[in-house]
Amino acid sequence: MPLYEYACKNCGKRFECLVSPGKESEVVCDKCGSADVRKLISGFGIGGGGSRIKASSSGCKSCSSGSCSTCH
Repeated sequence: MPLYEYACKNCGKRFECLVSPGKESEVVCDKCGSADVRKLISGFGIGGGGSRIKASSSGCKSCSSGSCSTCH
């Protein structure tokens, strides 16, 4: 099950929730019980910026020099 981050529109609390596919409408705030929540977009796994997740040291297959931002 994927882990999603939500924000409650009623009380403002941010929380994480494991959600089965097709069960997104059942997510409720764990503080106030409101179902008026919105799914947030997480920055985890998105490249660029301060990301420290890198490909293996052998380089990637998308560049010929092995020195693109994905490789190093």
